[in-house]
Amino acid sequence: MQTEQMNIRLSQDLVVDLDVVSGLLKVNRSEWVKTKLAEEIHREKNRLLTELSTLYAKGMITKQNVEELVGTEIAEEMEFIKKTTIESAAMGAEHGKKRREKLKR
Repeated sequence: MQTEQMNIRLSQDLVVDLDVVSGLLKVNRSEWVKTKLAEEIHREKNRLLTELSTLYAKGMITKQNVEELVGTEIAEEMEFIKKTTIESAAMGAEHGKKRREKLKR
């Protein structure tokens, strides 16, 4: 996997806290920061994609909007999920209707 170096500035207080954490965990502080950053990026990406998917499912944004924001592959996945959900809901409603009719007899 290719990597890219990034440089950040941290307050001295934060560096001291980071040293305490990495010392207690017996891990390199750069590795600890990379791990925590990766966890937070993953969590935030999932949160944002969930919000985007909700907006798309409600018709508040178009598939083209989704493609512009996150690319065609994710837009296609959201389209598939939306279509499948609509079909599943329709099948469930039909099943419920038939079930109610049987119970009335």
